[in-house]
Amino acid sequence: MIRRAFMLVALVALLAPPAGAQETAPLSDLEWIRTGGPLGGLGYDVRMRPDAPDTMLVTDAWAGMFMSTDAGASWFPANDGITTRTGPSGDAIPVFCTTIDPSDPDIVWAGTQNVRGIFRSEDGGYSWAQRDSGVVENEGITFRGFAVDPGDSDVVWAAAEISSWAGGRPERPGRGFDMVEGVVYKTTNGGAGWSPVWRGDNLARYIWIDPTAPDTVYVSTGIFDREAANSDPGLGTPGGEGVLKTTDGGVTWRNTNDGLDNLYIGSLFMHPEDPQTLLAAAGSNVYYGGTGVYLTTDGAETWTPVLRDPVEEIEGFHSVEFALADPNIAYAASSARVYRSEDRGRTWRAMTPPESAWGDPPVRGGFPIDLQVDPRDPDRLFINAYGGGNFLSTDAGRTWTMASTGYTGAQTRGIGVDPDHPGRVWVTGRSGLFVSTDGGGTWTGQSPFDPWPTFEGMAFAIASDGTMLEADNVERGIAFGSGEEWDYRSLALPSGQAVRSLAFAPSQPGIAYAGVGAFFTPSYFDDMIAGGGIYRTDDGGRRWSPAVDDLAAAAHVSGLAVDPFDPDRVFAATVNQGLLRSEDAGAGWKTVSSRNDIAVYAVAIHPTDPGIVLSGSRGIFRSVDGGETFERISAGIAPESAFVDFVFDPEHSDIVYAADIGSGVYRSDDAGLSWQAINTGLRTRAVNALAISRDGLHLYAATEGEGVYRLDLSGNPPAEAPIAAPTTTTTTPPPEPLPPTTQSPTTAATASSPAASAPAGDDGSPWILWAGGATLLAALALVGRRRRRSRRSG
Repeated sequence: MIRRAFMLVALVALLAPPAGAQETAPLSDLEWIRTGGPLGGLGYDVRMRPDAPDTMLVTDAWAGMFMSTDAGASWFPANDGITTRTGPSGDAIPVFCTTIDPSDPDIVWAGTQNVRGIFRSEDGGYSWAQRDSGVVENEGITFRGFAVDPGDSDVVWAAAEISSWAGGRPERPGRGFDMVEGVVYKTTNGGAGWSPVWRGDNLARYIWIDPTAPDTVYVSTGIFDREAANSDPGLGTPGGEGVLKTTDGGVTWRNTNDGLDNLYIGSLFMHPEDPQTLLAAAGSNVYYGGTGVYLTTDGAETWTPVLRDPVEEIEGFHSVEFALADPNIAYAASSARVYRSEDRGRTWRAMTPPESAWGDPPVRGGFPIDLQVDPRDPDRLFINAYGGGNFLSTDAGRTWTMASTGYTGAQTRGIGVDPDHPGRVWVTGRSGLFVSTDGGGTWTGQSPFDPWPTFEGMAFAIASDGTMLEADNVERGIAFGSGEEWDYRSLALPSGQAVRSLAFAPSQPGIAYAGVGAFFTPSYFDDMIAGGGIYRTDDGGRRWSPAVDDLAAAAHVSGLAVDPFDPDRVFAATVNQGLLRSEDAGAGWKTVSSRNDIAVYAVAIHPTDPGIVLSGSRGIFRSVDGGETFERISAGIAPESAFVDFVFDPEHSDIVYAADIGSGVYRSDDAGLSWQAINTGLRTRAVNALAISRDGLHLYAATEGEGVYRLDLSGNPPAEAPIAAPTTTTTTPPPEPLPPTTQSPTTAATASSPAASAPAGDDGSPWILWAGGATLLAALALVGRRRRRSRRSG
């Protein structure tokens, strides 16, 4: 009896949680926490309320409208009543532009991207009502700006872009971007009805009304990442419309371009005291001639170039603005520098130091799509970046700090949790590599690359010993380090290829694999293109070698998983070869999925039973014999799901989480046999990647357009874990790796890909990095109209 009692006590002690352990809460009680970061998305307009400048609005074409009531220190979503939705999960809120009524600041206007949507607020942006009756385009229209008559709030003008594919027309790709038309709509009854007053051969962006003669209106047309419908890509003829002017309220229009050497006018600003004086910014990423800043003092009858681009800024300028507090002061910004004038725009000096770029190092600001100078202080200004996020300068543009706490539309692609610190999470995406040391409450930019910061990040992995790998789509290599120190290795990949997936070997963290995909644009991989196979490192990322045979050499690899006990046994999920498996460190590969013409996006191996393998495609497939056979699992899963990531609970190996780009996050408590959705609190179900803390108590989700979310499975947040500032070591280029054994082409997958693979660019537009230069150039994304409609382009 005593022996039995002892055994019972021992059994209870064995099954009891260890001291200090936290129990997980029931799934029904769990709710995702929106971290509000990191910085990123597709920003466009930033506005200050004229009568209370500490109240601000900013737009993002993924996450919608955001408001700040503390001068930009923090932001919160303000989308009540905005009903338009897009994106891979139907959750994206594509708010693109906004304008505050100068006479009644409680009235605010907002317009959407790629679909019809004009919304009006009467309470300063807290709630909205749709007001787009009379707009004839349903799809393919993007509203880019509004202007309200300063003497009559019912008279409003709306500037818009009409995509070439609008109305079911065939796409018209130019040298690098869509060849678009433009339209200006006008309402005289507060948005109850709209009528077009101008249509032309380039998009309309800014509208300015002469306050002394409100029938006189100016419109700027064009932007750097679109091409005019009347351009000729073959002949290199830019086309365009330039600046438009009407003096009869929009009945008639004329082009007022005398002196303009480039007609892609992405920004226009009227002097606050002299409506005859306007500044214009000209820029194009495919037609460089004549880009710069122009000034008119005679109501746009003639223009004078006042600021030309240095060689490194050939794409031109993107924003200009006069300071209301001191109208002698004006600002102009390019992707590299911020300039200031103190004589009404006649002469300029660079505020950005030489050999640097504006931003908050190591985060580079990028394309400054909109400026907002504080009406109380001419030295205080915000820039909203096309790649997402606000930046604030309080010293006239010399230095900048990120001002985006709570505001994000970040497209995040790779994520990992520090093995020793559940509150320390790393994430990479289109806006670069960031780390949070407080579970996502605040974010800091990181830079594995010197001198250029990381951006277009697509993959991230962290080993059990804390070693990290990060891959981007611009330099096309892999960074490795501890988070405090970084180094970088190029894989010498051809243009159009980059690492899409990374995985460490759990049993030997010095061993890792990298899977190479392909793209038309660095922002997104394209599943219709063959990739570059698999690489392996045996020393934590310092040296990489191809790990392919003839079958895998051109595999487009979207996911990797390494056996928990055997570092030479690895699975590769590919979009053009099905699911591959190697038993000999990549020397030989075998297709183990039932078909090789269906895209497979993710693969995972059970951490204690490597016979159980999960495969993510258009559904979940499960193997219990090490990948020899698979069974489709459907219990609890939404139809037409596209699973892109799996993560097993380190503490409870039969618990596994899955990410679907269309229907969110799922959990299985029986090693993948059945599933339950856990989406409460997620504003978007478009989830690209998952990561879980080593204690199994904190799950993180990297989303497409809403940044990072956190799920505290115990109900308690993780502890903070500060980290030292990183340092970067740039070494001489390592020896180029041996070429793959073959480059034979393979048949691309015919299945449509998740949103994280669909073409789009920095603003949704395609880019290529010039070898030996820092200028990003456009590369044509030849994709079908259906995919173009869903892309997040600017």
